[in-house]
Amino acid sequence: MSNWVDAQLDVLASDPEEITQIEEALQTPCEELLRWVGKEWNYDQADLAAEVRKLVMFEPTKNLGYVDPSLDKARSFESEFKDRGWGIVWSHVHAVSRKFPEAVFLASYWDNCMSYFGKSVIRGGREIRCMHDGQQEAQGQDWVLPDIFAPYVSEYHNGGAFGSLWNSWVIAMGKVVDEMKAKYGSAPYVDVFELATECFLEESEAAFERGTEFLADEADAKFESAADFDPHVSEEALKKDDGSTNSASTKRRIDRTNAHGNAGTPRLSIT
Repeated sequence: MSNWVDAQLDVLASDPEEITQIEEALQTPCEELLRWVGKEWNYDQADLAAEVRKLVMFEPTKNLGYVDPSLDKARSFESEFKDRGWGIVWSHVHAVSRKFPEAVFLASYWDNCMSYFGKSVIRGGREIRCMHDGQQEAQGQDWVLPDIFAPYVSEYHNGGAFGSLWNSWVIAMGKVVDEMKAKYGSAPYVDVFELATECFLEESEAAFERGTEFLADEADAKFESAADFDPHVSEEALKKDDGSTNSASTKRRIDRTNAHGNAGTPRLSIT
């Protein structure tokens, strides 16, 4: 089974000419990739280029920013592909990134069927930062995926050096989380092992009590059976048997014996 993966690619280039070149490159797989796919997938050479291009191409969707399109140097692209083509698609993106080493590629990907979402920052053909959210609480809904693009987008628009705002952003995010904990509280820590041990001990104690009651009932049942057979069993015999009349089991047996009558007269009467 193969699922559909959606991908969005925001590219931050240095000038309008470069972003136009990147757009063309994103729609055209390089020769090295074609050779590799042809070898691994055993494609017919006549159909190879067209098939790979259809798989890896990213279509432009919009310019990023609020300037005239002729001056825009940042652009958003999107793609949709079967997950079996994952390696080929991202190899293509990395190849384009190597060709334009100063541009920043901000890649987002998600699979609503498998319920995961991820972000990756790519520059110079290398993955610089990445985050993956594969433990979503509801299918296809973001859970704990922070916006790792924020510092790179801010420094790009400020004309700052690549990566210069990362540490500041991480510190600021930590402060925000601390503020939320202070303002709204956080869930108490639960030691799962301790909780499991406590439950086990409680269940063991309950099982022991049930076992004790069962044995006592079994002993009483045996006595009742003997008393019914010989109704002349006396209280003194019971005392001798137990050594005392103080125990709960002895008192129960004395009560049951007395119920047969002190004179030893059977309870059965025939009229």
